[in-house]
Amino acid sequence: MARIPAETRHRQVGASTPSAPRPIVRDFSGAGSRADVTFEPRTCYDFMVSMNVAAGSDSDLLPEDAAWLKRAMEKLPSGIELDACFHGDAAAAFGALPGMAVARPDVADAGAFTTMLRDRGLESLTHQLLSDILRYSDAEALTDRIMDGDTEALAEAEGNFDESKTEIVTFLHGPRQAVERMLSVVEAWLPLYQEIEPRVAQMIHRDVANRRTDRETLDQATLIERTTGGLRWLPESQVRRVIMAPSYFARPFNYIYQGADWRLFAYPIADAVLGTADAGTPPQAVVRLYRALGDSTRMRILKLLSDRDWYLTELAQQLELSKPTMKHHLALLRAAGLVTVIEEGSLTYYNLRRERLEEAGTELHSFLG
Repeated sequence: MARIPAETRHRQVGASTPSAPRPIVRDFSGAGSRADVTFEPRTCYDFMVSMNVAAGSDSDLLPEDAAWLKRAMEKLPSGIELDACFHGDAAAAFGALPGMAVARPDVADAGAFTTMLRDRGLESLTHQLLSDILRYSDAEALTDRIMDGDTEALAEAEGNFDESKTEIVTFLHGPRQAVERMLSVVEAWLPLYQEIEPRVAQMIHRDVANRRTDRETLDQATLIERTTGGLRWLPESQVRRVIMAPSYFARPFNYIYQGADWRLFAYPIADAVLGTADAGTPPQAVVRLYRALGDSTRMRILKLLSDRDWYLTELAQQLELSKPTMKHHLALLRAAGLVTVIEEGSLTYYNLRRERLEEAGTELHSFLG
């Protein structure tokens, strides 16, 4: 089955985004509350993203790593299925895992992360993951009652999720079993990821080092937008920390996680840190750009955005497409650097990056010589 790439966000898994009128004034100055933005080149984050990729998401990997990924999948023991835990709605059930790493700055690599999960114990880990799923309900009381086998609490929790959240509901019916399955997947994937982890660590540290000037000179909003390749995050009063986590396996998308007072952007490392490419190999940025332009629907989206900013729902209605399909197209346009995704509280809208269109011909001429 074909996999649809998308910017991956882990947030309120049970809540829908409220509709709202288009903002008349948008403050891009970064005024108001300011979060502490830090860069954390820890491979534990990339390890988590790699399981999403192995479970079926698309990624821009070097040829040798694409070959490694295929071999790694073939080496997995019988009965270990990454997509049961780390793909689509299934991944939402384990959206609290990155937060555990956020809370433990000493957990740097994949091995330390796996050990942390193992040391937590089944009951504690299940309780935390269940609490995260229910955090927009009466989480603590419901969590304890569900773990005690209270069927009324289970029915109450199910009422928070629509029929499309089948994986979440499945988790609620058997949280311990789901966590045991997840732990077995993580344990099985660990030695395979560790085969390439040292090289990944070198790349993500180079990426952070190469962004030193940006980190020292840019305001927060511009820094996040440039680092993520087109995600503009506007400050939120409750957010105190923004963690920028470079990831090889995230390329060319962003994996976004959030807690009560923090945001985590697992952003794609830049092409420049991958190493020297063969002179006959086109830069990935150029490939992504022309791949995005080579589709009539995406060209129509760009035409609409050339007039004004649009919300996702508006674009989907205008072009008579489903929201998932529209997200797919917008993710490819963002990965190509053609649109900016702007987050303002619970609202997300899209803006055309005209300067990227001007760069397209220059990059192609540069490659062709």
